[in-house]
Amino acid sequence: MKTPWLTAIIVPAVLGLCWLPNAPLMANPPSSPCSNENPEPPSSERRDAIIPRHNLRFEIPRNYEIIWDDDPRMADTLRLSIRNPTDVAFLDCAREHGPRGAGHQVSDIIVEIKPRPSHVQQIEDILDSAISQNRDFTRNTIAGEEAITWIQEFRANHITYNAALLHPDGEHLIHIFVGDSGGAIAPQEVDVLEMVIDSFAFGRISW
Repeated sequence: MKTPWLTAIIVPAVLGLCWLPNAPLMANPPSSPCSNENPEPPSSERRDAIIPRHNLRFEIPRNYEIIWDDDPRMADTLRLSIRNPTDVAFLDCAREHGPRGAGHQVSDIIVEIKPRPSHVQQIEDILDSAISQNRDFTRNTIAGEEAITWIQEFRANHITYNAALLHPDGEHLIHIFVGDSGGAIAPQEVDVLEMVIDSFAFGRISW
């Protein structure tokens, strides 16, 4: 969800209009009919998200959707987005009416599972050197596995909340995160992130 953090103020060129009384007035461009303001809150009911390939399950709000990333360039990586229903409707609308770049205006919770890099012996080895050296992370456990959580800030006032752990198979790295611009993330998306993390469970999944 985008939290408005920048307000544009448009000042009409009054002096120019006085000098050019016959100049046509430029109409403001029509605003987009698409909006993701006032996002729908997560429902109290939950449902399971299941990834049989990695014997993993976790819970999400029943009214949220899962979008699977089928990028062929990332064949060895599983990536899915957990999306608020308001953002689902917003992106559907934007595909038809605009604005362009609407995908940057949503705050999905991302779950990414990829091969464990060869240099990663313990989970904190995945961190940027600055974060690791400054100890700007917290050790924790997720589904009984050693894990870390941290907050990372980027340029353009973009911020991410992160959690990571090594898969019990020893061969994969799991990264769960949510990000947004404006130096803050909508509290309800942080709540959903925590729901996902708290409900992580590994084990053989039968259908």
